[in-house]
Amino acid sequence: MNIQMIPLNQLVVSPANVRKTGAKVGIEALAANIAAIGLLQNLQVRATDSGTYEVVAGSRRMAALKLLAKQKALAKDEPVTCNVLGSGEDSVEVSLAENEMREAMHPADQFAAFKQRIDAGQPVEDIAARFGVTPLVVRQRLKLACVSPKLMKLYKDGEMNLEQLMAFTVSDDHAAQESAWAELAEWNRRPQAIRAHLTKTHVDADDKRVRFVTLEAYRQAGGQIITDLFESETYVADVALLDRLCAEKLEAEAQAVRAEGWKWVEIMPEASYEALSGYGRQSGKREPLPAKQQKALEKLQRQRDALAEKEEYTDETPRRSMRSMRRSQRLRMHPLHGATGRRSVAVRRSASVLTATSRSRAA
Repeated sequence: MNIQMIPLNQLVVSPANVRKTGAKVGIEALAANIAAIGLLQNLQVRATDSGTYEVVAGSRRMAALKLLAKQKALAKDEPVTCNVLGSGEDSVEVSLAENEMREAMHPADQFAAFKQRIDAGQPVEDIAARFGVTPLVVRQRLKLACVSPKLMKLYKDGEMNLEQLMAFTVSDDHAAQESAWAELAEWNRRPQAIRAHLTKTHVDADDKRVRFVTLEAYRQAGGQIITDLFESETYVADVALLDRLCAEKLEAEAQAVRAEGWKWVEIMPEASYEALSGYGRQSGKREPLPAKQQKALEKLQRQRDALAEKEEYTDETPRRSMRSMRRSQRLRMHPLHGATGRRSVAVRRSASVLTATSRSRAA
């Protein structure tokens, strides 16, 4: 090998480099990693008659180095460790060999490696910066690394796919994870089925009780919230706390209804059809109009009748008729009496039901 330190600004991409597609993908992450730990692998280059060096293998590393130079993290003429190919070495073959004769590490090993860094005391943000990823990506890798070792071995051995492994991250209980895998039939070990098995004692965030109480109120009350790997599924773990918060909020709503004059109000967080079927509706009776309004109404009715009897109309007649009809309708829109007998209503409050009756309502 002919190792030389060549200035960065003398390096150019070689036409012989076989990597054409996706050559610029992930350059930012690679640049962050090089900035953190340096260039780990030499570039394979060939000298040209113009004094530059064509990069036969390592064009992504060169692009990352030039990005760092653009960001002022490196000098434009930063020395780069390169292996200069001789005249007897085939550029295309060297490029193909470097790109093809390598095997990517298994994802499970990557998960374990991230966890080792955390266990060694390295902060999530530091790991993210050094590997050019977001802190969320690091946390997701850590979540996968915490799946039961028995299940991780199945994943490594090809007996479980990545989507199934990800489904187990909704729980940190290794025994529960292993039980879910063992209890589910082989044909039913879909990610959705695994998540459902592990969260069967939890309440989905879309549940009407959660929407009524709100996740924030539940969290502030000390409730545990569980999410899956990508936080696309959210669950409430403390069902008893959720039911208590729901009842308390419904009771506050009941107090507002009682203040309207209802003597008896009952809250029903889980109102069923059978429970509500015991209540009926009774229409109220319309109160008579006060004498003055009744007299005005009768006058308007006479005007309307007189206009209707006319055989000939002027341009003004329809407008006068419509005004009289509207005034007459307004007079007719009078409040209802309080209904006699038993009268019940179901008042919808968010996703829960609050029921009130006026049987003994004060006059």
